[in-house]
Amino acid sequence: MNIRRLGLSVVVALGVIVAACQPEVVEVVKEVPVEKEVIKVVEVEAKQETGPRQGGQLVAFASNDPGSADPAAFATWDQGLVVPNVVEGLLRLSPDGTKIDPAVAETYSSNDAGDVWTFNLRSGATFHNGDAVTASDFKYSFERLLSPDMAAPKAWLLSGVIGAAEYQSGNASEISGVKVIDDQTLEISLTEALGYFPAIVANPALGVVSERAVDEFGEDFGQNVVSTGPFKLGEWNINDSLTLDANDDYWGGRPYLDSVKFRVIGDENTRVLEFDSQALDITWVPPAHWNRFVRSDVFADELGWAHTFHTDFFVVNMDREPFGSSAALRTAMCHGIDREAVIASLQGRAGNAQGLLPPGLLGHDADASICTYDPDAAMAVMAEGGYADGLDGSYDLILPNWGNMIKIMEIYQAQLAQIGININIVPSEYGPWLEALDTGNFDLAWNYRVADYADPDSFYFPMLHSGNIDGSGNQARYSNAEVDNLVNTGRSSVDSTDRVAAYRNIDAMVAKDLPYIPLTHNIYVDVKQPYVEGYIPSPVDMHVYQHVWISDETK
Repeated sequence: MNIRRLGLSVVVALGVIVAACQPEVVEVVKEVPVEKEVIKVVEVEAKQETGPRQGGQLVAFASNDPGSADPAAFATWDQGLVVPNVVEGLLRLSPDGTKIDPAVAETYSSNDAGDVWTFNLRSGATFHNGDAVTASDFKYSFERLLSPDMAAPKAWLLSGVIGAAEYQSGNASEISGVKVIDDQTLEISLTEALGYFPAIVANPALGVVSERAVDEFGEDFGQNVVSTGPFKLGEWNINDSLTLDANDDYWGGRPYLDSVKFRVIGDENTRVLEFDSQALDITWVPPAHWNRFVRSDVFADELGWAHTFHTDFFVVNMDREPFGSSAALRTAMCHGIDREAVIASLQGRAGNAQGLLPPGLLGHDADASICTYDPDAAMAVMAEGGYADGLDGSYDLILPNWGNMIKIMEIYQAQLAQIGININIVPSEYGPWLEALDTGNFDLAWNYRVADYADPDSFYFPMLHSGNIDGSGNQARYSNAEVDNLVNTGRSSVDSTDRVAAYRNIDAMVAKDLPYIPLTHNIYVDVKQPYVEGYIPSPVDMHVYQHVWISDETK
């Protein structure tokens, strides 16, 4: 592979990741409801009148140079654009993010208890260098991820495997819970039953890599990754562009595209200019350019909407007066905010959250309506709770110092004032804000969560289980033994029907207790050129291009 270094690698700032999760608030446009009706939320279906065409290059963008495509280094948004197209593991997310698909493992199963999982590898799967992929390669890749010297950001994904902690601490020579039965069979034993384990396994960080290539490239492996994905690394011009070439020997069939080129363009307005000149084939739609795309005869039908696995919410400190002890105040807040006004300010690029789970995850209840906007009902419940004249004084609501979120909080602040709850918006630097949340040094806070893995457990276990108070995710300091038991049932059962039943019961209890007051679910919107077909935007910002094709033969 040819690498030309054009400059220093760029470190991805947290703000880039957050920008992908939360659109910028803008001035409300009266035409927004009409625009949403024009677009609808199903325009990602590909037009296939002429069928897929082989060949061509698709040009996409990265905000910063990914730096590495090594699954053991996988952590940033820009890496998420590249790694899932190059690296593949036992399982993978479907392009729309709604289910777990087989990858190198053709089939998999668990024992009745759900604590031992067996993966049967497909025959014919090879690395980009032509070597056959075996179960031993996965054991090597998992142990590499957990190596104390690697310090992999996603090593925690394997924390539930027997022997993982001992190996990671240097007190064992192997992960005892990962067993190679034969070349085509891998068995993984867990410390407890985990019904969501396939969602963990589908994370690109658990992709398989070639030991021979790791040894060959050493410290430069991240820019010379050899795995099993539908594309392989091509020319990499640091801080300028990265090209992925089609893997002719991919087990699932060669991609339609000859290549995908990611151009490093940090400025969103520059991206739009490049898109206008057809130097980019896909770009995120910035708020400043929204109206012209949504009203365009050419591009209105080329907008792709992805309901991301993201929810933002108010966090109520259940250990603090008055909100933690007053269900009336929490209920009043729930009904006293007009989410649709905020959604309008976001140009319709958010959904009304009526629970913690975003659309697309198992157990999401599309019919839930626990927090409908009703200021009269909000004031009535406050009166019943002893606050007929409103809540005396004002209370701080902490959040990170992000300009777009401050503007949104000002909308909520005005709405809550109308029902007699006065809040002070207190922005701070990210570190102190997070420390206050983890230590319980706050009354109210704004926060958001993006799924670490495509399963409801990624929300319910860290946010609601009492074992995760004090820095492990339960920032509301919420403790409910019944909810704990249901969370345990949901995460241990391998029966999806039982899991959904547990999550619906959790929803009912949390809707009553309201330790978190749900606000919105983010919607990612991008635009593609009309000649790009088969593209589906990802709810986890990991877009895959295996089934994308270019209909224009000049491209």
